[in-house]
Amino acid sequence: MAKIVLDNIVNEPFFGFDKKALQFLKALKVSKNNNKDWFDKNRDTYENFIKAPMKDLIDVLAVEIKKIDPNIVVNYKSIFRINRDIRFSKNKTPYKTHYSAAFAFGKVKSSEIPQFYFHFSPDEYVFAAGQYSMDTVMLKKIRAYIFNNFSEYKKITGNKTFTKTFGEVKGETLTNLPKEFDKEIINSIDKKDKLLENILKMKQFYVFSNDNPDVILDEKIVDKIINDIKITYDFTKFLHKATI
Repeated sequence: MAKIVLDNIVNEPFFGFDKKALQFLKALKVSKNNNKDWFDKNRDTYENFIKAPMKDLIDVLAVEIKKIDPNIVVNYKSIFRINRDIRFSKNKTPYKTHYSAAFAFGKVKSSEIPQFYFHFSPDEYVFAAGQYSMDTVMLKKIRAYIFNNFSEYKKITGNKTFTKTFGEVKGETLTNLPKEFDKEIINSIDKKDKLLENILKMKQFYVFSNDNPDVILDEKIVDKIINDIKITYDFTKFLHKATI
């Protein structure tokens, strides 16, 4: 059985999603449709044109991403559920109107850790990488690692292909330096380089790009995801090393 599954993964390419995937998500955005009754009536469309093709895409990506780094975990658990967690949200609509997946180093994706991420909706296709969570434990580790390896961080985030594709590292920032740092410490590293001070105020460290949602309808979506992972690999690996 394992051999048959592996053969399927290797031999069957991914030709893209069908337009019905975007049509389903567009219909789900209509408030009167975002409920269990409507979803159940249209579940076959979801299963056949979103859920199953995403698994096919993951099968292909698992092979290709392994070539980049076998420690990046890619499997069906990489796919996010379409159900929203409404326990602590004022918005009680039960379903997301986008479909997404993410891949992390050494473990299945988790909201707290650095990862590669993509989603598609009726409005856009998005690829992102880095640390989106503002988990305080992770942030302290990342800031300390950047502080001690600032030259490497600058080299990675200043790479021409990286900046041309994704621009500057983004995220919410603090008004003042975290309490574990002060200006005297910053100046002791490099009095001329004020960039470090601004970076240590950051509460998130991520990059992203967006595109027309129609990109998912083509087999080239595989190459697009793989290429973006390659471009953001050093950046995301740096953040991963900071958190372990």
